[in-house]
Amino acid sequence: MSQLKASPAVPAASAPAPAALPGRPQGSRPTQPRPRLTVVPPVRAPVPRAPFVLVVSGLLTGGLVGLLFLHTAIAEDSFRLHDLTARSVVLADRAQALEQEIAMAAAPQRLAVRATALGMVRSENPVFIRTSDGRILGKPKPGVAPPIRATRAPQAKPTKPGQPVTPAPSATAAR
Repeated sequence: MSQLKASPAVPAASAPAPAALPGRPQGSRPTQPRPRLTVVPPVRAPVPRAPFVLVVSGLLTGGLVGLLFLHTAIAEDSFRLHDLTARSVVLADRAQALEQEIAMAAAPQRLAVRATALGMVRSENPVFIRTSDGRILGKPKPGVAPPIRATRAPQAKPTKPGQPVTPAPSATAAR
């Protein structure tokens, strides 16, 4: 610790200035005994600990609640992602199955069977249209339907002996 010397309080009017005193050097000071100054420790007021404890516990509680909320939101998003991924797989499988169904329906054999079932006939002389200039290539001839074959209707057997047999109506008669 340092020692500080204090000068006594002297009114300016009663004491002459140091430069005005005869026989005294300019830089010297008077040698009067001065009171000794010492450093006094500050008075400590007791700091209340309850607000500090409340603030720290509030911050910890808020942090834990925030982490819990964040963890819950991430878990919810994870479940949603899992469900959407599973749904995407199911939809991708369904799309692939539909594409295969379309490919099978577009097969030439299936198209021929369906066209015949609709009553369309095969043309022996196909004609082509060139799309660049719209020119028709070939001579069109109408297709001819094959003749309808007559089929015999099966004979019905009598259910009781002695009953006459009635012929079933034929498929050609219905047309």
